[in-house]
Amino acid sequence: MSPSVGALRRASLVLLLAALIWGSMIPVLAALAEHYDNWLLSWSRYILGLPVLWLAVLLSKRPAAPPRPLQWGRLLRLGTAMTAFSVLYTFGVAHAHPATSAIVLMCGPIWATLLSRVMLGSTTPSGFLFTLVLVVAGGIVVVLGTPGRAPGSFGLQGGEGLLVIAQLCWSWYSIRAQQWLSDRGQIALSALTSTVASVLLGLVCAVVWALGGLVWPTRPPTPVEWGMVAWIGVLGVAVAVLLWNTGVSLVGVPVASLFANSAPVFAIGLAALMGREPSWMQVAGGFVVLAGIAQHQIRQTRAARR
Repeated sequence: MSPSVGALRRASLVLLLAALIWGSMIPVLAALAEHYDNWLLSWSRYILGLPVLWLAVLLSKRPAAPPRPLQWGRLLRLGTAMTAFSVLYTFGVAHAHPATSAIVLMCGPIWATLLSRVMLGSTTPSGFLFTLVLVVAGGIVVVLGTPGRAPGSFGLQGGEGLLVIAQLCWSWYSIRAQQWLSDRGQIALSALTSTVASVLLGLVCAVVWALGGLVWPTRPPTPVEWGMVAWIGVLGVAVAVLLWNTGVSLVGVPVASLFANSAPVFAIGLAALMGREPSWMQVAGGFVVLAGIAQHQIRQTRAARR
């Protein structure tokens, strides 16, 4: 059944907010990564986001019907998928050309659509494939138009496959979380899965530390850096994951993934506010991405009103 007009509007709002938050994290994480280990940053994001999520659980209204008993095996699998995404993403970005990795990540809606069809047998709404082409192509143009990008062949360096698997893990999590935990509400769903993921990611960091692959900071964070870490944890994990899961519950993973591709567009806008002018290719690509999403939502809204 197609989502209602109200559901489409709510989905557009929460998913665009999630994309805005994820877009803002790009320059923030880049600045923090100059002084702090990526593993520590990944783990600290989840740890700092958990109190916010559980506070929201305590303050939120309980579901009208009693939820099904928790199945810890399923919860562990969901947390494992989130952890696998974080680990594979870290290794994938580290072992791929920056532009190539960005292009692979822009193809996320393709993997989400294929996985949704395989797992759920779902059909895409009218005009979705056209929108998919627009959003992916626009995203690639944004990447290619990055000022100062090193010229030359991109080449494959081994990490690209890891990024594809990472995206499949995230899409799998998004689908199964709605199937297994949606009766508990999106806030509890996000809190439960993020808690398990934080524990598992902590274990991964401990192993990396034991193998000598984790670098501890040589100085305490400055007040500005503490604010940046809080930003990527509270907003980047707690708020953005909640918004994402809410959007997925309304319109499904393939459509939600289209919105996720607008994150770099917001990153460009934020960078421009910070004094870094975007290239004409970035502006054009961003326009194509947003136009693709807008025309899809207009088509879906008209269909819901019939």
